[in-house]
Order: sequence, then structure tokens, then C-alpha cells
Amino acid sequence: MYRPHSCGADRRESFVTRVLQCYVKKTATVLAAVVFGLVAISTPSRAEQIEKISVRGPEYSALRDYVQQIGSNQPQTIAAEQQSGDAVFAALRAFSERLPDDQNESPSQNEFKTADADNAFDALREFFQKQQGGQASPTPAEAPKTAAPAAVKPEQPAVAANYVGTKVCLGCHTSQATEFNHTLMGRLAQQGKLQCESCHGPGSEHARLGGGRGVGGIISFRIDDTSRTAEENNAICLGCHERGDRTNWPGSTHETRNLMCTNCHTIMKQVSRKNQLKTAWEPDTCFQCHKDRRAQMFRSSHMPMREGSLAPFESGEGKIVCSDCHNPHGSFTEALLRADSINDTCYKCHAEKRGPFLFEHEPVRENCDNCHDPHGSINEYSLKMPRPRLCYECHNLMAEGTVGLNNVHGGLGQSCQNCHVNIHGSNSPGGFLFAR
Repeated sequence: MYRPHSCGADRRESFVTRVLQCYVKKTATVLAAVVFGLVAISTPSRAEQIEKISVRGPEYSALRDYVQQIGSNQPQTIAAEQQSGDAVFAALRAFSERLPDDQNESPSQNEFKTADADNAFDALREFFQKQQGGQASPTPAEAPKTAAPAAVKPEQPAVAANYVGTKVCLGCHTSQATEFNHTLMGRLAQQGKLQCESCHGPGSEHARLGGGRGVGGIISFRIDDTSRTAEENNAICLGCHERGDRTNWPGSTHETRNLMCTNCHTIMKQVSRKNQLKTAWEPDTCFQCHKDRRAQMFRSSHMPMREGSLAPFESGEGKIVCSDCHNPHGSFTEALLRADSINDTCYKCHAEKRGPFLFEHEPVRENCDNCHDPHGSINEYSLKMPRPRLCYECHNLMAEGTVGLNNVHGGLGQSCQNCHVNIHGSNSPGGFLFAR
């Protein structure tokens, strides 16, 4: 049934309900605060509780006195600790002020010696030297870590010397001059084209001080002379010899490794037939560093290089030397080769392999070193590996076949060149398989 204005009556009833609920909450809060205050007032204080405990017996009294004593001494203990800490810091500050300024800035060099060694061997050596009472010797690890030139010469005082002529030098160096006269440069000196001081520098101070190695600023060209760098000594030689084969010396492999001219050449006496080398046989000069090539030369298949006592019972040796293929003073080509490429170097002797051929073998035309090791091998024809394994490096499908009527590559132990005889190239119209 319809009741008019029922919505307004409901609203008034809900409003009255909310007002009553709010009033009840506030009243309950006030009553709780009053009850809490009464309980707090009625609760005895800590002192009163201690007093009540003392009535219970002597044990409680002793405990009460101990607690009161701790409470009374605590502020004094904290103050004493603060005073003692201030005294320690004050003493430390006074000690640091008495130290010199250089000790405050950095530790002395004698401290932390173990940090100077970069490896266990250096640290162990320094330890034993300390035990023996000696001073640790400087090690390469103690050198500064910054990049430095490969050869660093110590600073030498400038020497004001003058040229005195060859006759003054002959007063002491007669025996050296006698051997020098048999060399190519000695013959030039006899013709008046050069003198001792042309290479060794002015010698007035050297003669005045009585001579000696390096005395008076004289240039000795010795390898163990650290007063001059390799570049400075080589510059004297290049003053006359910077032509021909020596044009590419700057920037070459040997120059960048700080080799001196005197590492390979000797000037004051005749040792080799030509080029003033340190050894009578040219490869021995190269073998001072390239020892692996010396070992290869003694393999069964090698270049005809052996000479003298190295080939007493062999014929056809001593035909070539290292400089026939390489230019030790620098080259535009890889491996210091004299020719424009590896193949052009080989064609100087093996001209029949040059071609051009009607049918070219690509690996042969690309590089002879694809198949051959020119310095020596244990295989025939200086091959890098025996046949047919060498051919299988490229023609690997031929090694996977089986023996049959339609397969001619399946037999084991057969050399490919039994059929493909012209492996370097063929000019035959039917030689596309290098069989003729």
C-alpha cells in the first residue's frame, strides 16, 4: 500500500540514530580516561614499591641497596670514560704534531717491501737478502710502469773533443790497424777516403786521458756499451750505407727490434769473404737468432745450403744462402723477401713452374707455401705432409670413397701424382685433370 512521505520519515530516523551513536562513543571515551587516571593515582611509585619490598626481608633490602648504588654510580662512570677518551685523543694529537712533515705525507721507502715484488721469486730473493743482512737489490719490477723506449741510455756529460787524425790513433792501436787494412773499409782508409774518427768520433780527449773503452767520449760500437743506443750507432753506418738494399731499413723488422749493424757485421777484421759478416758462413750469422731454421736445414729434404763441414759427403750443397731470398735490411714484401711475392721468389730458380698454363692449379698459382716448406721438411720435395694426405686438405671427398668399379680414388696408399703428373699446371688440351 502506498504511504505518502515515507522517504522523509526514514531520513529523520537515520539522523537521530547517528547522533545517539556519536554521543555514546564520546561518553565511553571520557569514562575510560577517568578510570585510567584513578588507577594511576592509586598505583604506588617505584620508590614506594622499593620501600614495600624492604619490609619483606633482608634479601630484598640488599638487592634494593645494590640497585640504588648502580643508579648513583652510572653518571660518574660515563663521565670518567669520556675524560679517559679525551686524554687518549689528546696524546695522539700531540704525538702526530711532533712528527716531521715528510713522514706525515708519505711512508718511507723502507716500508712495505713486499709490495715492491711483482712475483713470488722477487719477494723470496728480497726475503733472503734481508735475512743475510744485505740490502735488497733493485729488480725490474721496481722500474716505473710508464712506457719507455726499448733502449734507454744513461745521461753522459758532454765532452769537448777535437779531431786529431789517424796517426795519433796508430800510436796505441797498431795491431787493430793491421787487421783493419785487410778489410774493404781498410782499403778505403788507405786511399784517404775515411779515417778512424769518421766513425769513432773526435779523439783528442780519448788520447789525452790515456785511452780506454768509452774514455773521452770515444764511440766503441760494442754491443754491451750502454752509453749509446742502437739508433745512434746505426745512424753512423747509414751515413754512408743508406742506399740500395739498406733503403728500407727504417721501420723494418730488425730495426724495430733494436738490432745494431754490429750484431751481424764486424768492421775491424776480415772474417767472411764478403759483406763483413761476423761469421765465415752467412747462414751462421742468421742462425744466431733463427735457430729453428738451422734445425730445419738438417732435415732430409732441404734447400742446398749446407757448406763445408756441414756437408762433407753430399754433392750439390752450398748453392744458396739466406740473403738469396731474404733482404735482412728491410723489404716491401712479407718475411723480408727480395721479390714481390713468395711465388716470384721461387720462380728465380724454379722457372719451369711459372707458366702461364692452359690449365692452372689454383693453390699452386696462389702460394707455393700452400704445399711446400722451403726451409726444410721430412717429406720429399719439401712437402708439408706426405701424399695423398696433402691433396686431401682440399680434395677431401676423394678420401671418403670406397673401392669399386666406378671409383678410382678408393685405393689406400696410392699417390695422387701417379695419375695427376703435372700437378703445377698443364698445357695439354686434355690436361684439365693435370694427367698429361
